[in-house]
Amino acid sequence: MNVVSLWSGGKDSCLASYEAINKGFNVSNLLSFSYKDGSVENRNLTSNILSFLYKRIASRSPSIVSNVLSFIYKDLSKLIPHDVSPQIIAMQAKALGIPIVQIEVSWNTFEQQIKSILKTLKQEGIEGAVSGIVPPHFPLDSSEKLREFSTLKAHKDWMHRICGELGIKPITPLWKRNPDQILAELVEKGFETIIVVVDSNYFGKEWLGRKIDYDFLEEVRKLNRNRSMHVAGSTYHTLVTDGPLFQKKLEVTQSRKRYNNGYYVLDISKMDLVSKN
Repeated sequence: MNVVSLWSGGKDSCLASYEAINKGFNVSNLLSFSYKDGSVENRNLTSNILSFLYKRIASRSPSIVSNVLSFIYKDLSKLIPHDVSPQIIAMQAKALGIPIVQIEVSWNTFEQQIKSILKTLKQEGIEGAVSGIVPPHFPLDSSEKLREFSTLKAHKDWMHRICGELGIKPITPLWKRNPDQILAELVEKGFETIIVVVDSNYFGKEWLGRKIDYDFLEEVRKLNRNRSMHVAGSTYHTLVTDGPLFQKKLEVTQSRKRYNNGYYVLDISKMDLVSKN
């Protein structure tokens, strides 16, 4: 089955694609989005998607969970931005050797645009869409974990709805996996992944550019135990620069660290494609 992978450039979309390929799917295209006026539109996009799906989550939850979700919903739109340029994503696709479709979207037309491009890809033979949605971190014993659950569940439900309306198969190979194990497998399978954005409430700027390895995993486990931070969640974002899917690897040759609205960002201005020996 030919499938398209919804691609952010980070660990989750990359590992999901890898798992989909191992299950026999052919990832024939990547699909990546960039947002007009990203600082505003991305927040509006997230807020509106979650607003629609939050109602479904709350209506199907026990009353106590609905009450807590109502209390914390005001924070759902405060999600960390990816801040990886379309040029870097295109270079990443070249390193993978997989064609990529990149489109610029805004909230007013987002759903129409994603449906339109998926319809076109379906006409070209695409039968499924791979998404790297990670599972919530259980048990739901804190407001932070409940917030994370509602966000991730909303994302998953939204993708399933879109795929259902278009008659294509939603593929979420990471959803039933343990978040801790997702990170461990990323390292074990040989993916090289660097940190490009972090939430300053949890991390300092020294984390930028750091590789995900076993030491990193131990430190985020501690943050999970002490502050209920989702191990593989939305307090940081990544860029995969090498791994078993890559024909070439990416090398950061010029970058700077900056602070932006509560986040530290690795602003990459130059990357090179390097042959793998």
